[in-house]
Amino acid sequence: MPDLTPFAIVPVILAGGSGTRLWPVSRAAFPKHLVELVGDESLLQTTARRVLRVAPAGRVITVAAAGQAVLVRRQLGALSPALLDHLLLEPVARNTAAAVGLAALEARAAFGPEALLWVCPSDHLILDVDRLLGAVEAGCPAARGGHLVTFGIEPSRPETGFGWIETGDALPDAPAAHAVRRFVEKPPREIAEAMLAAGGHLWNSGMFLMRADVVLAELARHEAVLAAGLAAAHKAAGAHAGSVPESLFADLPALPIDKAVMERSDRVAVVPCDPRWSDVGSWRALWELLAKDGADNALQGDVVLEAASGNLVKAEHRLVALAGVRDLAVIETADAVLVADKGNADAVKNLVGALVRASRPEAVRHAREVRPWGWFTVLHERPGYRVAEVVLDPGGRLSLQRHAGRDEHWLVIEGRAAVTIEDTAQVLDPGQSVIVRRGDVHRLANPGTAPLRLIEVQLGSSAGTEDTERLAP
Repeated sequence: MPDLTPFAIVPVILAGGSGTRLWPVSRAAFPKHLVELVGDESLLQTTARRVLRVAPAGRVITVAAAGQAVLVRRQLGALSPALLDHLLLEPVARNTAAAVGLAALEARAAFGPEALLWVCPSDHLILDVDRLLGAVEAGCPAARGGHLVTFGIEPSRPETGFGWIETGDALPDAPAAHAVRRFVEKPPREIAEAMLAAGGHLWNSGMFLMRADVVLAELARHEAVLAAGLAAAHKAAGAHAGSVPESLFADLPALPIDKAVMERSDRVAVVPCDPRWSDVGSWRALWELLAKDGADNALQGDVVLEAASGNLVKAEHRLVALAGVRDLAVIETADAVLVADKGNADAVKNLVGALVRASRPEAVRHAREVRPWGWFTVLHERPGYRVAEVVLDPGGRLSLQRHAGRDEHWLVIEGRAAVTIEDTAQVLDPGQSVIVRRGDVHRLANPGTAPLRLIEVQLGSSAGTEDTERLAP
């Protein structure tokens, strides 16, 4: 295993984004890096586990969207509470240049100007982690010497959806790294084919290794307005528990770090590597990663096939059956079903755009929504009533609250529920229920060590809406 301890690396996890090509599993409020696409953990959690191989949790910096803070905190905190020590929350998306700049400012303040940042997108999958860590170790001398190091993936096809890097000579002081001759952003098919055939070209992975002071100097040199704005935003975030004020962030230029710095700097180098990398950017990409049956079908959940081949089928809540079809992505969730050409990611993206224009809530959020105390899933909803499954974590509790426009019926399925209604407190076991009348001051809590699961039925004019008056935490 590579030994990276002498380099005192500061991992930076970029956890923004609102992926649309993996709808309906990935949505604006619950994007792909927070979803369990491969295995039992999210891509964010697998990224965190990967960087913890080279640094303790207290040295990891994460830049995330403020609107996803509850999910990010839950997922990182489940691995180690120290992963939240350097969590920076962006009020609006301003692309990766702003995110990397914020992280570099945080690293400089917390670990010194020569802190060696390893920037990792949280929505990528690495299947050969040891090989990637070997590439990081090989890139450290170049990064320590002041180069901005990117990692180039050995290409396997003439991909038009990735950026490409043309490599130059090896660096004299760091032979594992090469000079970068040029970047080629998402080339047309014929150019991608020519680069693949010519050799000496790599896919741009979006991972970087660089000193904090070097990237900040290059950002100030090439994007002075952005650099100055980030300095003010980071200073203010320190007074707001890592949350960047929107007034200092919303008007900053929105640029990828590649355009803002990497393509304009004379300090850039690339380390070739082949760590079995995927950006998991489409249903086809996920199909390529998953195990397949004898007819090349990748299946998750309760699926039955007849004369079907080359399909990706993901069933979350019910039986999904396919007959006589091929090369489809069929994705079933609690509130939406997608049937698409597995290879046409742009069509899925355009479909989500149509849902957004139609103000469809399915474009933004799932039927399952996560809260600091647990989560709930809407099972059925019509005007005047809503049925939901509610799960509270051990020790979790809702705020003291009341509703003006609805009654709520709670039936305990698993665990124990501590219920307070007005001045009466009681504990409910499985099979027991209670009614909270509109206007009643009430609280629900889980006093046990196992999850509390209940069915909630809302009845009234405000059913399914946010009419909660919170009276105490």
